Amino acid sequence: MERSISKGNYITNSIKYALLEIVAGILVIMWLVPLYAMILGGLKSNLEATSTPILLPPSKPSLDAYAFAWFGYATIPGLEPTMLRYLLVVVPSVLLSVVIGTMTAYFFFILSEKHGILSNTLFSIIALATFLPIETVTFPLIELETSLNIYNTYIGLIFAMLIFYAPTSALLMSIFIPVVPKYLIESARMDGAGDWTILWRVVFPLIFPGFLSTLIFVFLQIWNEFFIPLILTNTPNMLMLPVAARFYTAAYALIYNRSFAAGVISSLIPLIIFIFLGRYFIRGLAALGGGAKGV
Repeated sequence: MERSISKGNYITNSIKYALLEIVAGILVIMWLVPLYAMILGGLKSNLEATSTPILLPPSKPSLDAYAFAWFGYATIPGLEPTMLRYLLVVVPSVLLSVVIGTMTAYFFFILSEKHGILSNTLFSIIALATFLPIETVTFPLIELETSLNIYNTYIGLIFAMLIFYAPTSALLMSIFIPVVPKYLIESARMDGAGDWTILWRVVFPLIFPGFLSTLIFVFLQIWNEFFIPLILTNTPNMLMLPVAARFYTAAYALIYNRSFAAGVISSLIPLIIFIFLGRYFIRGLAALGGGAKGV
């Protein structure tokens, strides 16, 4: 009897596992098809890109469209300088956002121990910035940066990114920090450690998977940010990658193979990060789940 029940459970689990594998395979295909189509489209001539099925491989693959999108031509800006410029904005914006978000989340975690209602109220107000559409503060943001003389500058772009993405980081890190066992924090306090030491010496090593997950998430969000670089820059030497890439899908939309190539190039760094660091993102979420069970 027990053997038949065990056999039945094995068959049921095998069916569930097979269904999960099928669903996962379908999702992977759905994710890869647009990328596959863009890569192929960039390898085709413009005539072939407009006259053949989008998933059909090119008859004579060529990198001309990719070279054009990367280096540009005449009045059409290439993506090489814009990508380098955008990295100068994205990297410090991401690091500062996540570090500030971590400190903010820890501050409210400590504050909640003493003043729970006040902490929740203040944090809710700050978290509203996460859901605030950027378009609603266009003119105040432009006026603020103009008055500070940072409009159309790298500092101005980084400042704007921090306004919107530091609260996002704080919101995400506030999920991970409460997972840390409270007795570790209390023990550190009894040993005379201050909050700064406790955060970076005790709490941070335990929430590092969550920190890394937040870092990856915020990087992808900032890298794909289009509206902020659009409204806060107005000269060619400050043109950023998201805006430059749109030139190929707007003003030059008829040149389909170059549009595909520009899309692939502008997606390269996020793809590389997701491919090589995606497991750490999943690991951070798994650590959250495992830690939450033990709290």
